[in-house]
Order: sequence, then structure tokens, then C-alpha cells
Amino acid sequence: MHSLPSPTSWNLDPAVLIVAALLLAGYFFAITRLRARYSDEPVPRKRVVYFVAGVLSLALTLCTPLDTLGRYYLLSAHTLQLLLLTTVSAPFLMMGLPEWLVTLLVPLRALRDATRGLLFPIIAAISYNVIIMVWHAPPLYDQALQNNLVHNIQMLCFLIAGVLTWWPVLTPLDHHARMSSPFQMLYLGAESLPLDIFGVIMIFATSVLYPVYATAPRLFGISPMVDQQIAGGLLAVPGNLLDIVLFSIVFFIWIERQEKEQRAREREQYAQEDAATFAAATAEVSLSAPSETAGENDGVG
Repeated sequence: MHSLPSPTSWNLDPAVLIVAALLLAGYFFAITRLRARYSDEPVPRKRVVYFVAGVLSLALTLCTPLDTLGRYYLLSAHTLQLLLLTTVSAPFLMMGLPEWLVTLLVPLRALRDATRGLLFPIIAAISYNVIIMVWHAPPLYDQALQNNLVHNIQMLCFLIAGVLTWWPVLTPLDHHARMSSPFQMLYLGAESLPLDIFGVIMIFATSVLYPVYATAPRLFGISPMVDQQIAGGLLAVPGNLLDIVLFSIVFFIWIERQEKEQRAREREQYAQEDAATFAAATAEVSLSAPSETAGENDGVG
């Protein structure tokens, strides 16, 4: 049996570092050299910050000791990696992309149009859950722990799953594919439900689901069962809390928008009523003026 790396060792995988460097280099090349061809507006600084934060979070998630812990010691560390990739790296990367760059990266109009309407959110939610659940099937999961290439493919799939699940809410195609608020709220409440159930199963399971963690050296005094329960809690609780926060934000934004629209309708209605009142008064004056003039002429005669 080969010796395990130290729990504090970094995983400086060249593939991950190269991908991170290429993402940054490609992004800055696009927003500095290519932007003038596709957009008249500069890329807002906040978008640049979002994208850089997404790449950095991706590199830190896959290169720090968190990766070593997740592969060899703790299922909870692996679950934390999954959460960081899907709820931090993926949305930050998306928020950093201007619409013209997405159009450049996805040149086929048919693919962009496929993200419109109500069907795509359903496909995105199903794909998100299927991708993650398939990679957590014990045979495939064990392969990802043992083989570095398979492990990298697994993490890439998690990132793609994160992009899919956030696309209906944060799509850079602002003018086309983003759902309206009521559908956003429904989507946020339902998109991660299967994973929530899987997390509950992990919490209440009576045996260790992945034997590799049962035989791993114990860290911090955490038993394999407690580690699995923590992993289940991470899978179920933070996602639900995030959904509640986002649900609340979307709800109050929607309420504020409805109030603004209602006030605008009321102002328009009042303006129309005032215009009608003014028109009626003007007409009354116009009708009375000739009769008064006629009366004066009769008196003179």
C-alpha cells in the first residue's frame, strides 16, 4: 500500500495551474484586444474582479491542502470542494463575462437560443443533479480518488454543473435568457432538491458509503461516520441557506419592481385624468365664450 501524502501538502497539479493561467490570459486578451471589435463599451471593473475571483477560487479549491484532504482523508473536505466549485467559482466566472464575450465563446445562435424559455432551466437543474450524483456513485468516485486525470475530469464536471445550475439566474445574456423573478424563486426552491435528499441520506446512513474514508488515518478526532454526517450536512444545509438568501433577495427585488410599476401606472392614470379634466374645462370655456359674445352683440343692437 502506497503512503498517503501529508494532510497539509498542496496539490500543485500542472494541469490545474495551466488551465487557471490560460483562463486569466484569455480573459484579459479578450477584454483588451478583442473588445473594440465587438463592443463600444468598456468592461466594468466589477466584472473583471468577479472573473479573477472565480479563477482564484478555482485554483485554491484544487491546489490547496483541501484537495489532499478530500482525496485521501475526509469526505467532508471533498464536499466542501464541491460547494466551492458550484457556488463560488462557477457564479463568479459567469458574472465576469460580458454578453459580447459569451456570444463570441458560443458563436452558434441555436445554442444561445436554447437557453431561452422555461425548458432550459428544467434541463439545467436535471443535468446539475445528474452530473453530481453520477460522480458520487461508489465505483466512479473511487476511480476519481485514485486516478489524477479522472479526478480532474470530475472537478471539471462539477464546475460545469455549477455553470448550468446558475445560468438561468445569472446568465450573461441579460437581454435574452434570464428568468423573471417568480420563475427564479420557483427554480431556486427546486433545483438542488435531489442533492438535499442525498445529503440527508448521508447524515442518517448506518454505514460508511465510501470505504476509502473508513480506512484513512483519522484527523482531528473525527470518525468516518461523523465525517460522513458533516459531509451530508454541508451538502444539504448551506445550499438551502443560500437558496433562502437568494430567494429572499429575488422576492424583495420583485416586490420593489411591482411597486415601482404600480406607482408608474398610477402616475399615468392621474396624468390622464388631469388631462381629461383640463380638456373638459377648456371645452366648456370655448363653448361659453361665443354665447357671451352673442349676448353682447344683441344688447348693442
